[in-house]
Amino acid sequence: MVKTKNLPPSILNDVIGPVMRGPSSSHCAAALRIGRIARDLMKENIQEVLIEFDTNGALATTHKSQGSDMGLFGGLLGWDTDDGRLLNAEDALVEAGIKTEIKIHSIGEIHPNTYKLTLKNKNSQHKVVAISTGGGMIDIVQLDEIPVSIAGDYFETLIYTGRDGKKIIDELLINLPADDILFHKGMGYEIVEIKSQSFLDEQLKTKILEYKNVIDIKEIHPVLPVLSSTNANVPFITSEEMLEFNKDKNWPLWRLAQYYESKRGNLSEEEVFNKMKNIVEIIKIEKYQKGQEI
Repeated sequence: MVKTKNLPPSILNDVIGPVMRGPSSSHCAAALRIGRIARDLMKENIQEVLIEFDTNGALATTHKSQGSDMGLFGGLLGWDTDDGRLLNAEDALVEAGIKTEIKIHSIGEIHPNTYKLTLKNKNSQHKVVAISTGGGMIDIVQLDEIPVSIAGDYFETLIYTGRDGKKIIDELLINLPADDILFHKGMGYEIVEIKSQSFLDEQLKTKILEYKNVIDIKEIHPVLPVLSSTNANVPFITSEEMLEFNKDKNWPLWRLAQYYESKRGNLSEEEVFNKMKNIVEIIKIEKYQKGQEI
């Protein structure tokens, strides 16, 4: 198995934060990203959602006013953080035929921004426990009562199996070019989790599904702007290292940021520039709509 190393920060993920509908990135944007992951787990087929907040947590009194409900509902519908429809997400969820219930009671979670979701359709049920860690960043800490850590910075393939999880790893995934392959054992079933730069190809998925104990394969799309990678090799970390790197280049700060992020996310510099440009364009449109100077 591959062990994920500690990764350097991403400017577009960790520093600038999400382009989003307010009022709070740690509530609205994070909740939306949690909802998007929950939607993928259910293969976009959700009929009922139970949302639980701890009585002593921050969300018990702020989930509506700070945008957690709006963001979570938008994520369950597959929307983005800058979607203009978010203000009407609750009505849209009703129109989509998704029933929701919010319960505030003791759920025994120690993090103040804990989301506990139970998602159902007529064929399946899944449970998700997630936390908002600030600035729109998240961590899925439990899937179906199994401890995991999913931040939304990889393409995640989850293989649910009654048994033979380790056999699948040994026989089919041993040479897979993945960033991390993890084995999780629960009560009566197992999960093989694959963090990578893309989903498995169809031929490999077909082989996996032929194992008689395989229950299902789930595909969780990344929700952060820039993927993580164990191959990331950034040119500098500290300001001193940046100044030393720039000694013979004399690049402006935006150019240094562009180059750093391209190495951090295994992206071309053009791809990073286009992501930066998109953020600026959204800000310009917002200012224009408010009649402010651009």
